[in-house]
Amino acid sequence: MPVDLALDEVPNARRKRLVRVVSFVLWCLAIIVQTARALAEPSTLNLVSLGGFIVLFTAVNAQIFLVRWLGEKRTRRLMARLHGSAYLSELDNLPNRNYLLSELRREMPRARAHDAPFVLIILSLEQFDEVVRRRGEAFGDRALKGMAQVLRRFTRTSDFIAHLGGADFAVLLNECKHDDSFIYLQRVPGSIAVSDGHRMLEVPISARVQQYDMQSLYATDVLRDAEESRPLRRKEVQHHGSEAA
Repeated sequence: MPVDLALDEVPNARRKRLVRVVSFVLWCLAIIVQTARALAEPSTLNLVSLGGFIVLFTAVNAQIFLVRWLGEKRTRRLMARLHGSAYLSELDNLPNRNYLLSELRREMPRARAHDAPFVLIILSLEQFDEVVRRRGEAFGDRALKGMAQVLRRFTRTSDFIAHLGGADFAVLLNECKHDDSFIYLQRVPGSIAVSDGHRMLEVPISARVQQYDMQSLYATDVLRDAEESRPLRRKEVQHHGSEAA
């Protein structure tokens, strides 16, 4: 089932910006009304009310500006630190291979201690180099960003997504067994639809599934086993998914 990337939801940032604009306009209208009332009836009460509105307006907006400034500064500092430590991919700031290995090192002891295995899924855009050669790098970039959006849409916040480089992505499903992972794979489409500027073209997605066997001691071994496992056929995903359900 392909996913049309043109139907993405409006970003949360745009909605928040709209709320801030509406709030600012309402504050301005309130001040204009109070100013008009103070000019029409220059009583002490009206002047005090106008002064109070102006002080409150200044305090609220100053606080909003300060919170945003501090938040953006803290975010920039964190991103710089992560980039400097080579933990983020250039693709939408997704965790990269190093970050995934670090996450695996944290998850493996917990899985052994609680006898709660996890599943590592490798998802790839098929024949990506050929796609880029035929359609161009801009098309390839849109396909990668589309893949990242698809995974963010269908993956729980308690799980972990990483961009391994090129056309390869990884999803770490916590406290999940091999058969149960097919329920997740059924939600992920078998291809994504990407525009080449004239029409929508489907780019197939392949999947490899590996359950942590509680024996491997090194995160690199777990990742290597997942990357070297056999790609699943779509009908296998549908069959296993119906059994798990």
